[in-house]
Amino acid sequence: MLSLANPSPSDRSSAVADVRGLIERGLKSSFWRLSLPDGLEQRYLHDAIEARVLHTQHAGWFALLVFNSFLLVDWLMVRDVFWNSVLIRVGLFTPAGVLTLLAGRQLAKLSRDKGWVNMADWMSMISGWLAALSLAAILLQSHSPWAHYYHAGFLVIIIYGNLVQQLRFPFAVAFSVLVLALHGAGMLIAESFPPGVRTGTMLMLCVATAFTLVANYLMEKATRRRYLLARRDEQMVDELSAVNARLQALSRSDVLTGVANRRHFQGQLGLAFERARADGAPLSLLMLDVDHFKAYNDRYGHPAGDECLRQVARALQEGLRHPSDLVARFGGEEFVIVMQLADQAAAVAAAERVRAAIESLGLRHEGSTTSAVVTASVGTATLAPFGDITSSDKLVSCADQALYEAKRAGRNRVQTYREMPG
Repeated sequence: MLSLANPSPSDRSSAVADVRGLIERGLKSSFWRLSLPDGLEQRYLHDAIEARVLHTQHAGWFALLVFNSFLLVDWLMVRDVFWNSVLIRVGLFTPAGVLTLLAGRQLAKLSRDKGWVNMADWMSMISGWLAALSLAAILLQSHSPWAHYYHAGFLVIIIYGNLVQQLRFPFAVAFSVLVLALHGAGMLIAESFPPGVRTGTMLMLCVATAFTLVANYLMEKATRRRYLLARRDEQMVDELSAVNARLQALSRSDVLTGVANRRHFQGQLGLAFERARADGAPLSLLMLDVDHFKAYNDRYGHPAGDECLRQVARALQEGLRHPSDLVARFGGEEFVIVMQLADQAAAVAAAERVRAAIESLGLRHEGSTTSAVVTASVGTATLAPFGDITSSDKLVSCADQALYEAKRAGRNRVQTYREMPG
C-alpha cells in the first residue's frame, strides 16, 4: 500500500520507507523489465493520464495535417481514385478526427476522474488503425502502376503511432502488428503485385517497425526512470521538510514539558506587545511558580519533579481559552502565559482557573508548608492604555513583581500588578 488512512507517526515512517524501497527497486530493475514494482505502476499510469491525453491531442492535430497533405501524393501516384481519396481523407476521417481532438480536454478530465489509464493509447491506436484502413481502401481501389510503391505509406503510420504518439510499448506492439497485417493483406489482395516490390516493401516495413519499437521501448523506459527519479526527489524534499519542521518545533519547545521555551516566548511576546500597542488592544501576561518545588524535588526525586512539571504544563495548556494564548516554560519551575486581547479581569479569571487546576491535580507534596498537594502562585500584569508598562520587558517585570507579592502573601494565590497612571 502506498497510502494509509490517518496513519500514526510510526506507520507513516514505515509507509515512507516502503515507497522509498519500491522506488529504489524500480531504478535498479533489469533493462528488460518495463513495469514498475507493485503499486508504483498504477500510480505512474494514473499520474500520467491527463498529460498523455493532452499529448495525444497536440500530436493529433499535427498528424491530421500530415494525413491530409498526402492528398498531393494521392494525386501523383493514384490519380485514378483521387476523388475517392478526398472523400475518405477530408469527408470521413478528418471530421471524426477534429471532433475527437476538440474534445481532448474533456476527455483528459474524464480519464483522470474515472481512472481510465489507457484512454490516450486507445485513442492513438484507433486513429492510427483508421488511417491505415483509409490508405488500404485507397490502394485497393486504384489500378495505377504506382500504387504498389505507395504501400510504403504504411511506414509513416507506424512512425506516427510508435514515435510521434509514443504509444506505451504493449500497445505499440499490437498497433504495429495490425498495421503490418493490413499491409500484408493488401499485397495478397492486390492483383499483379510485383514480387520484388512485395518482398522489398515488406522487408522495409518490418525492419522499420522493429527500429521504431526499439526506440519506443527506450523512450518509455527513460520516461519511467524520470518518473521514479522525480518521485524520489519529491520524497526527499518532503522528508527534509518534515525534518526541518520537527527541528523548528524543537527549537521552539521546551524539551521536558513540550510547551514553548523561553526563547520562543520572548519572540512571541515582543510581537504581541507591538501589535497590542499599535491596535490599542489589551495584552496580559501570567507568571506562575510551583510552590516549594525544591522541597518537592528533595523529597520525591528529580524524575518525580520532572513528571510534576509535565502535569503542570498540561494543566496550563488545558486551561487556555483562546487559540492565540501561549504557554511557555520560563525557567525551572516557572511558567508564563501570554494572553492576547485579554484585559485585567480576563487575566485574573484565567490565573485563578489555572491555579485551581494545578491544585486539583492532587499531586501529593509532603514537603510543602502551604498545602498537602502541589500548588502554584500566579502573578498577572496587563498592558492598558495610558499605563506605565512601556515595553515587553516591563510587562514581564510587572508580572514577576505580582508573582513575588503572591508568594509573600502566603502562596497558592493570584496577585495582580496595578499600573500607575502615566
